This record gives sequence, C-alpha cells and structure tokens, in this order.
Amino acid sequence: MNTLRNPIALLFAVMLLFFGCFNAAPDLNGTYVNHAASEFSIADDTLIVEHVKDLNYLIHRRTGYFLLDDSGKPGKRVLEKEEWEVVYDEGSGTMTENRKGRVISFDREKGDLKLENSLFQRIN
Repeated sequence: MNTLRNPIALLFAVMLLFFGCFNAAPDLNGTYVNHAASEFSIADDTLIVEHVKDLNYLIHRRTGYFLLDDSGKPGKRVLEKEEWEVVYDEGSGTMTENRKGRVISFDREKGDLKLENSLFQRIN
C-alpha cells in the first residue's frame, strides 16, 4: 500500500498542474486611464478590470468630463459610472462587452487597453 501512495500523489499533482495551465485566465486585472480633449470637452476615463471567474471579467467605468463653452472655458464637471460584464476570447485576445457589443483589446507588453478609438494606459 505504501508503494501506491507516491505514484497516486504524483499523478494527482500532475493532473492539477495540467488542468491549472489550461483553465488559467490571463491577468488583465488593473486600472487603465485615458485623458481626451477636443474643442467641445475635456474628459478623463478610468476603467477598472476585475477578474470574476474563468474567462469572465467585470469592468467598472468612471468618466468625468467638462463641456466647454463658446469661449473655451469649462463648465460644471459631469461624473458618470457604468459596469460592464465582459468575456475574454482566448483566440482573439479580446474582451466583448455583452450589452452593447463593445470590443476591448490589449497590448500586454505596453500595458495598453484599446476601447473603440480610445487608448488607455495601465497604471497598476
């Protein structure tokens, strides 16, 4: 019986390692920021990416912006919040938001996140 314990324990450890490698979601957790300005507004966007389970993530979006008047002076700051449920696609390396179909891509080497035409920089 003692001779069977070691091979069974070894087999169990190998199985855990094998299944752990294939079920591991990429570490995309973090805070990503974007600053944008135009002749009409100035905006700051923050996306907080949170891994939920398997390939499912939650994104918390916080946006603050100023509308500019005719002379270019900012008005009152407007704050908005959103939460998105997204699914990571391992094949394409992108996330898809379920409600509006937004596609989010990552450049993991640079720490960038791209949402539509906006580029976000990872800060943590």
